[in-house]
Amino acid sequence: MHRTYEHSLTSEEKNVESPNTTWFDNQQLRASVDMRTLIAEVRDALVGLHKGDFEIPLRLAPGDGRFLVMPVRHIGSETLAVKSLSANFTGRRPALSGTLTWEEWHTERHVGVDAAEATAMRTGAISGVATDLLAFPGARNLTVIGAGGQAPDQIRAVLAVRDITSVTVTSLKRDSALACIYRVEKEFHGVRFTATTDPRDAVAEADIICCATPSTAPLFSLDDLKPGSHVNLIGSYRPEMREMSGDDVAQASLFVDDIQAVTTEAGEVIEALESGVLDRCELRTLGSALTEGNVAHEPEQVSIFKSVGVAVQDWALMRTLVDTMDTGARN
Repeated sequence: MHRTYEHSLTSEEKNVESPNTTWFDNQQLRASVDMRTLIAEVRDALVGLHKGDFEIPLRLAPGDGRFLVMPVRHIGSETLAVKSLSANFTGRRPALSGTLTWEEWHTERHVGVDAAEATAMRTGAISGVATDLLAFPGARNLTVIGAGGQAPDQIRAVLAVRDITSVTVTSLKRDSALACIYRVEKEFHGVRFTATTDPRDAVAEADIICCATPSTAPLFSLDDLKPGSHVNLIGSYRPEMREMSGDDVAQASLFVDDIQAVTTEAGEVIEALESGVLDRCELRTLGSALTEGNVAHEPEQVSIFKSVGVAVQDWALMRTLVDTMDTGARN
């Protein structure tokens, strides 16, 4: 399932090579971590974050967000996950590039994976957690806006928690939407996939909407949405970005991944706070909602989950992977 990381070494370097570094390529990572298990692990990590089980500094974003560094320590197990990556949405493919590593205080083991692949998987998983908690059980129609690297795992995660029969992928370029569909449709027999280029039209009949874009202007308005629908906003992660307006976000039933993170990084939330339509004390984290378990499903109320990414998601993915390694070793 995994292989030891190898590279060309001189005879002197070989003397200091660590035998405890394991690297999973993308195929091996996906073979080791299934989406349903990852959703459960991310759910548990969010509850743990709410309870204070993690030491999690606000992530570093040098170069005005061109680079991101996200460390997180799980206190009880004395384990550490650190992700470092570059983010370039000006035409580079993939837009995200970097590494995610796992360290253990009690052993010399080091585990590494590709950050872009890991980010797509764990971001999908947190949308799965939010959708499972906030979307009404009978949801059948999913719209994903954005057809980049995040989109396929948004689809996989939502379909892991709801019996979706229809998926619409929306992108400014129809060919991009079709390419995204091609990547996932073979995994879901009986699900109808459609490619479109008009976000407002695509959300009109959707029960669940996932936005995975670096947009700096709202993609649609609250009035465009079906009453009782659920929205995951996971694409925008800088103050100048927004996938919905601050006013619309404030009017919905709003949940976030981390209050400190969204109030400094999420354009939608910052706009709402600065205009006075939202108060910081009204922000509710997904972890608190999962812990307290008192979320009401109002038939006419739109629910929104806003995420800029929180490092416990990365820890949860690596925890799942390491558990798979340990299980394989025992067997």
